[in-house]
Amino acid sequence: MSPQNELSLLTFRALCDRCHRESERFFTQQENDPRFCYELFRRAFVHGNDLAWNCLYHQYQKLVLSWVTRHTLYLGLGEEADYFMNRAFEKMWQGIPAENFEKFPDLKSLLRYLQMCTHAVMVDFARWKEQAHLWDRAKQSSNDDDDAYDPFATIMDPTMRPERTIAQREMQQILWQRLNELCNSEKEHLAIHGYFVLDLKPRQIYELYNGQFEDVRDVSRTKDNFLARVRRNDDFQEFLEDA
Repeated sequence: MSPQNELSLLTFRALCDRCHRESERFFTQQENDPRFCYELFRRAFVHGNDLAWNCLYHQYQKLVLSWVTRHTLYLGLGEEADYFMNRAFEKMWQGIPAENFEKFPDLKSLLRYLQMCTHAVMVDFARWKEQAHLWDRAKQSSNDDDDAYDPFATIMDPTMRPERTIAQREMQQILWQRLNELCNSEKEHLAIHGYFVLDLKPRQIYELYNGQFEDVRDVSRTKDNFLARVRRNDDFQEFLEDA
């Protein structure tokens, strides 16, 4: 009898327990056999076995949580880690129909896909938050002194008619491209992205990227210097006027 056939004859409980033991051995850097966890994935996706999927969820939730909390976007998203963990499992479940399971030849490829799902749901959430945050900034923008200068408020007009919102989103993407072109360093890009998109305070940006900034004041100084340079850039101001 082939090893695969032997695995298919194991009871669910025996398979789940063995997957757990082999995973513990893997995480303690001991020799381990990944076939048992892979068989659980096969039963879950090919046969739609809810018990197998539930076992995998409990087996790998700590791993997914570690991916979430170590992600560079996490601190700025304002949501619990469990939320992204659950969305990642949902995305994986929806992303692998039974006929496509054979594209994943081993456990490593399945876990790599789960990690990709984790990254994807966090990026999608950040994009959604970016849209909501920029609209809030446009609504709240009531003056244009140097300290309050916000290039996004220029094109995020809250009174714009609904039929123009698609064009507005396209302009927002172009705006980001132009701002990125004006950044002279990775440090400027991180400061501007953290401040305008992730809605982080200078201290939060420093804690997230402390390898890039000397201190909290360096974050504020970087942001202020960038915005001052943008305001003096004739080409950029002409772009905003035409937006």
